[in-house]
Amino acid sequence: MGGKVAIIYVVGFAVLLGYVSTSLNTIANRSQGNVSTYAASAESHNLAITGANAGLARLYQDTSWRGTQTQTLSNAFHGSFTYTAMNGPGGLPMLRSISRVSGPDQILQDTVEVLFGGTGVQSFSLFAWMSNFEGNVFWITGDTVWGRVHSNGMVHMSGTPTFMEKVTTSKGIDPKPGTGGNDATFKKGFETGVAEIQFPIDLSAVANAAKSGGRSYTGNVQVKLFGGTSASGDGYALVYSGATKIDSIFIGSGSFNGVIGATGNVDVSGTLDGKLSVYSANEIGVVNDILYEDRTSGSDDILGLVAEKSVVVADNTANASDCHIDASIFVRSGSFGAEDYNKGGTRGRLYINGSIVQDTRGAVGTFSGSKIKTGYLKSYTYDQRLSDPTFRPPFYPGFFTQTYSISSWWESVHVPRFD
Repeated sequence: MGGKVAIIYVVGFAVLLGYVSTSLNTIANRSQGNVSTYAASAESHNLAITGANAGLARLYQDTSWRGTQTQTLSNAFHGSFTYTAMNGPGGLPMLRSISRVSGPDQILQDTVEVLFGGTGVQSFSLFAWMSNFEGNVFWITGDTVWGRVHSNGMVHMSGTPTFMEKVTTSKGIDPKPGTGGNDATFKKGFETGVAEIQFPIDLSAVANAAKSGGRSYTGNVQVKLFGGTSASGDGYALVYSGATKIDSIFIGSGSFNGVIGATGNVDVSGTLDGKLSVYSANEIGVVNDILYEDRTSGSDDILGLVAEKSVVVADNTANASDCHIDASIFVRSGSFGAEDYNKGGTRGRLYINGSIVQDTRGAVGTFSGSKIKTGYLKSYTYDQRLSDPTFRPPFYPGFFTQTYSISSWWESVHVPRFD
């Protein structure tokens, strides 16, 4: 009897172990399959994002491109992605990326769709500093720039200048940061090899605005700015030809569009209360400080100094010890600089509150090693109000960008099913 019971126990225990072993094998296989499915799902999602980024790179190189591109990967990823650029809402581009990955028991696909916002003319005043060509002028120790900096050429550094916002250049930085005496501080980094930003071929828009709705003069003139009362926007300008006053302009007048222009040189000084652009077909001279009456962040005073050939800080008694300029400066075919910058001694600091955009970088001083010898040290502060693309001096030049801003980014999420 006892032997039969023992046999029953042994057989039962064997059956139980067999069942447990089978169950464990089933669970192990299922777990392995779940892990494989999860890995394939993650791979599919990542490939869709990779395709979207590859498509963005292609589209930003040529915004007119429309088409489909497929790429199969077999190294870190095992699958493929296909991205397609097409016309979306409003005729703007739309980008779709679809991945394809073989899972344990199914083909997995994920989708990323990217929509773009509109583009058009943007104001050059969006840059604190921009140039087409930097020439052989250096940023040096003691120079400080707040705001975006861009050059279509090569940027030169010596010592420890400080840049508070990102610096971009189409060609490079010489010497490379951290080498050859370039110990510049880039608070928000730098990037080289970016696309060039094209200058306008002429300044006809602002010149025509001066002739129609503004004030336009033949020959050389001097513009002296005066603040009004404590009220906003009631400043005025007096215009002289030599010693003779030839015009008086109420800047806030409804019949004045905000542009003063001349075919010759224009000398500017004083305090501005209102919105104004001063244009010269030749040269603008800064003969004394130019300041906004309201210099707070809530001010609506704004000035553009727009010249075809140059904007120059005059070498005179008024500018001999520091010079302050509140303005957005634009020079289409020449430079912004200081007159006789390489003569005499130092003149203190040149304070710019606004922005500077010029074709060829002009000099405001000379240096030895990393110390100023003649002219001005630079303290250029970006007027943060200009970061709003709708806030700019009247008829201030702009550039057309063929890049697009991303307005939305949508990703499908494949949720694997685990049994």
